[in-house]
Amino acid sequence: MIYVYLGISLFIVLLFVILLRTFHFEPKAFPEMKKNHEFDQKFAIESLSKMIQFETISYPDPALENPKAFTDFRLFIKERFPHVFEKSTYSEHERAMLFHIKGEIAEDPYVFMSHYDVVPTNGVWDEEPFSGRINDQTVYGRGTLDTKSSLNAIMNAMEYLLSKGKVFKHDVYLAFGGDEEVYGKSAEAIVEYFKSHGIKPFMVLDEGGAIVKDQFPGVSEKAAVVGIAEKGFMNIKLVAKTKGGHASTPPKTTPITSLSMAVTKLNQSKAFKLKLTTPVKYLFESLAPHSKSFFIKMIFANLWLFLPIVKLIAKISGGEFLAMFKTTQAFTMSLGSEAMNVLPSEASIGINYRLMPGESSEMIVKKIKHIIRKYPIEVEVLEAHEASTISVIDDGYKSLTKAINQTWPEVIVSPYLMVATTDSRHYHAISERVFKFSPMDVSKDDLRKIHGVNEDITIDNIVAGVNFYINLFEQL
Repeated sequence: MIYVYLGISLFIVLLFVILLRTFHFEPKAFPEMKKNHEFDQKFAIESLSKMIQFETISYPDPALENPKAFTDFRLFIKERFPHVFEKSTYSEHERAMLFHIKGEIAEDPYVFMSHYDVVPTNGVWDEEPFSGRINDQTVYGRGTLDTKSSLNAIMNAMEYLLSKGKVFKHDVYLAFGGDEEVYGKSAEAIVEYFKSHGIKPFMVLDEGGAIVKDQFPGVSEKAAVVGIAEKGFMNIKLVAKTKGGHASTPPKTTPITSLSMAVTKLNQSKAFKLKLTTPVKYLFESLAPHSKSFFIKMIFANLWLFLPIVKLIAKISGGEFLAMFKTTQAFTMSLGSEAMNVLPSEASIGINYRLMPGESSEMIVKKIKHIIRKYPIEVEVLEAHEASTISVIDDGYKSLTKAINQTWPEVIVSPYLMVATTDSRHYHAISERVFKFSPMDVSKDDLRKIHGVNEDITIDNIVAGVNFYINLFEQL
């Protein structure tokens, strides 16, 4: 009987702890007042429109590109923003533009990034993709969201402040890549330049998260999600070989059947475990207290107990929620015979992995080889970039949060894990504070336009983006 009483007592204590933690799981207030500035909005809107008209399309095959579009774009930027050009030292690295604006102190500089290359205009557009068309609500064209809008906001904000005699305490660098969409060398070249000159940025800000809605169950407020780390990526090719032959006399095992069994084995494997990383933990701690659902708040206030339930929800829901918890694998390409009646002498499958922080490409390759060890298949690593380090949450992040809430007082600011890839991944090697945030309020329809068709950005977002960077720059 004593064990029954003991069990009941433990249950009551556990329930008390769960409820106590839930009731103390309260959202933080947004203390900042909205702060707008009297910059030339028409000039900023027209600037972005003109930027869109340069067809700076990056291709994996450089022979398909138009070098003049990139050269003309760089010339336009220098002419369009004379105060920035006059007050800075300008240099080019591969296709990247780098402006160095000296402050009172050279140590602990700030770096603000974007890229001006865009992806091809695949699909059928309602209007000319590089028209830069302006109407009462939007600017239209490839690159408006990804991400000439950020570049435009940075340059307009800096031009505005420098024209008013702004002097920064620390040095400031504006770094704009020209080959981000094809994993090019521009950003890497700037990082190497910084390393060779002993430059270690205090903070780096690049594209990444944005202001989004419906990010968390029961949370009605919009959230500004700021990437503090990003997953790595690795491209693998599985190759199976035989002598080939005619399809009329097939052997029991062919390259195709071997690869099929290997893919099935990998797809069903449980080797890629779900893990709660620091950025995802911060996301839950920031957003979950705002949930109107007591059940949701109870779960996330007590992850020490309910984490298995959260992982189960992730498995069921899939998509980006699941991607935040694990290294993902996507089977993307397959090659075999070029004729229906010929057995291939070689066949291959391409797999894209997105690596969780704490899991290296070497670890994943070992898992792959172990899972498919029974099949006559070679594993080739085509490309690998490790997951980034996790940025420090301190004064740099606080200044970013302040600027966001001065521009959008009603939004929740939260760290998160980037599942996509940015140029700023290179900067983690030289800075402890690399953040990924695009200053725009976007819907799910807007997000589908990125790398899709009919890409456009609202006038409100263009204006708010400039206000955001002015609010951020004023703190420096």
